[in-house]
Amino acid sequence: MTGDGTGDTDDASATVRPLSADRFAEFRRIVDYAFSPEDGPQTYDDEPERIADRYGAVAGDELLAVCGHYDFRATLRGEWVPLAGLAAVATPPEHRRAGHVRALVDDALERWRGEYPLAALWPFSRAYYEQFGWATANTYSEYTCPPAQLSFARGEADGRARPVDPDEWRTLQSVHEAAAEATTLALRRRSETWWRERVLAEGSDDRPWASVWERAGEPVGYLVYSFADAGEGFGERRLTVDDTAAVDHEAWLGLLGFLADHDSQVTEVQFEREGRTDLLDLVDDPEAVDCEVSTGPMVRVVDVTDALAACPYPDDASADLALAVTDGTAEWNDGVFRLTVEDGSSECAAVDEPAAEADATLDVGTLSQLVVGYHDAATARRVGGLSVAEESVVDDLAALFPPERVYLRTFF
Repeated sequence: MTGDGTGDTDDASATVRPLSADRFAEFRRIVDYAFSPEDGPQTYDDEPERIADRYGAVAGDELLAVCGHYDFRATLRGEWVPLAGLAAVATPPEHRRAGHVRALVDDALERWRGEYPLAALWPFSRAYYEQFGWATANTYSEYTCPPAQLSFARGEADGRARPVDPDEWRTLQSVHEAAAEATTLALRRRSETWWRERVLAEGSDDRPWASVWERAGEPVGYLVYSFADAGEGFGERRLTVDDTAAVDHEAWLGLLGFLADHDSQVTEVQFEREGRTDLLDLVDDPEAVDCEVSTGPMVRVVDVTDALAACPYPDDASADLALAVTDGTAEWNDGVFRLTVEDGSSECAAVDEPAAEADATLDVGTLSQLVVGYHDAATARRVGGLSVAEESVVDDLAALFPPERVYLRTFF
């Protein structure tokens, strides 16, 4: 999660640099105060194994603001590409409104340029990060319903569920990676530390339960879930799914049937799926199901030429377009770029052409959404920042960037 909650004015006295291990406790105090102040001050032992690289805006030796950088690989239209993650952006109240978040973002984009075509984050405020060029990556649906509403799935899938513990994280990893291939922006390999500490919370007081769905002895789905009170009466509990994946629809039905079998333990179940609402067409009583569609993480192009070169295109797509891109954060993206695609191969380079003569004009956030397939060109023109010189350009962009099932479900 990234958050600061303030506007920024420039403060040239601070510099951004990597943080050494001896500043881990200081880093954590700033992050805790920003995101979980209700827990009070915490104490920390030695620095744990690093999952992210930590950076700070520093003046002299005073730490003014912090953030974390993640190194991911994610699916992009059927191929794996590097994806940078920005998280834990936090500034203590005494140092806010001094330009430190902008300095952290500028520094991050400079570091990522040339290695990561795309960057993602989970925002505390969508509008706040739109000013830095990020745009919505995907939506997701959160369902809450009595377990009986999932009884339609009982017996619809071959296989069985069995509990797993943290030592079987590789079993869950195999399902996660197989399921990731069906969506764009799904993250590839999670480390053992990520599974044990982030997903399965090994050793914590509130460790979740985990079960895998096996078909013919092979893992094809899993659930990581927890229980909480949902009322004051006996047995009024909610089962909340914290993480899940299924390699196909049949495996997903197996997991739903498993959730339905908790009807003697809980009064409701809650889980998320990508932004589709097809569960409402499957249950017996859609009015008994609460379905809330929300925006999820945000994505942005780090470097236009790198992103358009890394993006896979349909084999039958061809185009020669001049794109005028506006980017108020990364100056190297502010200009005109010629994109040539032929037989699935592409070339992209900045060109010295007037923006007024470009085939299409769009901001970097809208371009980012086209690249990942959040929406198609017609939608980008209707609700985004796309304008075209001729109607045929919309058809060309639609052929290059068809919509995708985008679902970055891993929170970081």
